[in-house]
Amino acid sequence: MFRQWPFLIPFVYMASGLTVSVMLNRTCSLQLLVAIFACLFLSLFHRDQRICSVCAALFFFAWGLYALVPLVTPPVSLSRIESKISKSPVILEGLVAKRPTVGPDGSRLVVNAERLVLSNRTEEVFGALMLNVAHGDLSYSIGDRIRFKTTISFPRRLGLPGEFDYPRYLSFQGISAVGRVASQHEITLIRGGAEESFQRNIDVAAKRLGDVIREALPDDRISSVITALLLGDQKRIPKDLSDAYTRAGVNHILSISGFHVGIIAAFISLVSLWVLKHFELLTLMWNVRQVSVILAVPSMLFYLFLTGNAPATARSVIMLIACALALYIERESDSINALLVAAFFLIAIDPATLFDISFQLSFLSLWGIIIAVPALTKHIPDATPPWAVKFIQFIAASVAATFTTLIPVLYVFKVASFNGILTNFLIVPLLGYGAVIAGFCVLPLISVFPAFSNILLWPTAKLIYASNKIVELFSTLPVMRFPNITSWDMLFFLLLMSIVTFVESQQKRLTFAAVIPFAVIAMHLAEPPAADNRLHITMLSVGQCEALLLRLPDGSNMLVDGGGYLQDNDKDFGQRILLPALESLGVRKIERIILTHDHPDHIGGLSFVVKNMQVGSLLTTSDTYSSIHFKELKSALQERQVQVKQLSAEDSIKLSGGVVLDVLSPSKHNDSDKKNVVHDANEESLVFRISYGDFSMLFTADAGFDAEHHIITQGYELKSTVLKVGHHGSGYSTSDEFINLVQPRVALISVGAANSFGLPSGRTLDLLKSKRIEVYRTDLDGTVELISDGSRRVTVNANYRPK
Repeated sequence: MFRQWPFLIPFVYMASGLTVSVMLNRTCSLQLLVAIFACLFLSLFHRDQRICSVCAALFFFAWGLYALVPLVTPPVSLSRIESKISKSPVILEGLVAKRPTVGPDGSRLVVNAERLVLSNRTEEVFGALMLNVAHGDLSYSIGDRIRFKTTISFPRRLGLPGEFDYPRYLSFQGISAVGRVASQHEITLIRGGAEESFQRNIDVAAKRLGDVIREALPDDRISSVITALLLGDQKRIPKDLSDAYTRAGVNHILSISGFHVGIIAAFISLVSLWVLKHFELLTLMWNVRQVSVILAVPSMLFYLFLTGNAPATARSVIMLIACALALYIERESDSINALLVAAFFLIAIDPATLFDISFQLSFLSLWGIIIAVPALTKHIPDATPPWAVKFIQFIAASVAATFTTLIPVLYVFKVASFNGILTNFLIVPLLGYGAVIAGFCVLPLISVFPAFSNILLWPTAKLIYASNKIVELFSTLPVMRFPNITSWDMLFFLLLMSIVTFVESQQKRLTFAAVIPFAVIAMHLAEPPAADNRLHITMLSVGQCEALLLRLPDGSNMLVDGGGYLQDNDKDFGQRILLPALESLGVRKIERIILTHDHPDHIGGLSFVVKNMQVGSLLTTSDTYSSIHFKELKSALQERQVQVKQLSAEDSIKLSGGVVLDVLSPSKHNDSDKKNVVHDANEESLVFRISYGDFSMLFTADAGFDAEHHIITQGYELKSTVLKVGHHGSGYSTSDEFINLVQPRVALISVGAANSFGLPSGRTLDLLKSKRIEVYRTDLDGTVELISDGSRRVTVNANYRPK
């Protein structure tokens, strides 16, 4: 096996070491790595090759354990940019390190820091900083020296289940800190081209080409797709169009990958072969087929750098060059070997590439195509016309790519589309063959004759216009949402792929292909049921906002508020944060949603949840809220035919499993009262008490002193095991009198880390401490889960503390 696939051990064991390093937080010292390498070197001289294989496996596994250490634990130095993190803005100078990315939601610039400019001196610093530019385009290139004023920080995890590890992502990119400016106008260019490089010259050319394309084609729904296909600039594609390509299952066509490189390489080879065949002398001197393949290599390398040298493109170029060289020296090119060579060299050069979702999906789709297409097409009768053979191969490749990436896509994104199998038949010829080749051919011409670029780009633009229309049509079809995929499913999936690829016995392959799916199904059927006769209350760590999930004893779910962003930033809180967290907690249906009041930090994520998850009813205090968030929510409720029920003080609801909900505030107002009363949304928050046997919890939303005083005067039962502290621990909530009546043993505070409001207030914390109340805060403890069996005793789990 290892003779046939010599790069199997290096890739598999290094990838395994990297995975163990990330998932189990295990590393290897440099000294141990060197010692294992010495053993590997000595084993080369031993007659038993099995010893060499074992030493090789150990070495590459240890290399994987060590490879990420320099990225995640860089050497400590007072001159590193991360040591300058503070709440005060500073002036920073540095060199642009990567091609800027520009998108609808802002731009990003990676800067290699050089110096801090202080009031009376400068201080040398080093390290990469990600600068987020909120608005506007960017005109900078690699090697430009710039200066800007920003607050240096580094993001931290919220502490949510299923949360994307953004800090780790930045570390894998070699980024040590982040900063922010409002627009490019807050950045000063000190010197353009302060550091020259080949990539800089290519980037400048790419930017000029992009500017020419956008000027020639003002419709950004067309120009953005052209620049994505030809220059690798995906970020400019409008979000709704990008989402449509995703729902239609053809978003892969917008990412520069092996498909695009292969199309261009094949086109260059065919054109070169056609030209060479017209010169009799050249056909006598050279093997023109071999030469035509080699002539495609420079164009592949140029395309690689023109599109920004992305990992997916680099992997494809390495693999295609390996195939071209194998053909040139007249050796048989094994597709699996070429794929392993490309994958190994990519993770050896940049170990973090293994965790790039683009790399993973591209690698798996190519793997699936390599396995499936020959197996599906070898039974085609010899008399089949060539065009029919090509069509069958195209269908087989599309089906193979879709199904081999289905499990990974569901694992990462929780949603997948089978529409792509059908949509690919239309979009791949239009964009993959048509637009890519047509656009690539005119790139040199539009740089020389920009005045005629609108004419030169006309065929490409028409192909993209037709593609967009087809995609928008297919995007309306339903998608598959299945959030149950686990790490074990991924492991079994990779095991099955490996067996099908590397096990020679057909009987063994068929046996494992039958056994593994049954094992996975049995594993899911053995999962414990949601109904365990206990009440689970989970305060989600969603930043400076609020969302709580209640799982009742019978397994049904109730969501209290949906978090949200305090300021409008064109990002959907429900899509990015709330729904992934709920799905990671195993929520498939929400019987009730409670909206305590119409503030963006409580309502912001609810409309997306209603649109994408089965919801039974919404309970709130009013259906006449006027905010844009409530209008969106109301529209979603009507579209999904979700019942809305208004609550007010003295309402009592018997929930399932023996849980009772008693509403304490606000008081019920008639229409005349509403006209004469000026309402404070916080003081009108829905305050209620949940009881289950001897356990109880008081939910106070954002209620302040006035609401608390009113509740006290009504004489309601307030004593509770747990208190959800009002208004994120504000100093104008949770009075001494109120606490004395509630007498909680545990207090929960939903608050964002280092928030600008200074919450929770010192007064509130001191009060809770003086009463010897156990306090859990989402900024410190992450997502907090309370479990009660109906007794006064409560179990508290804080398993998602931010690191």
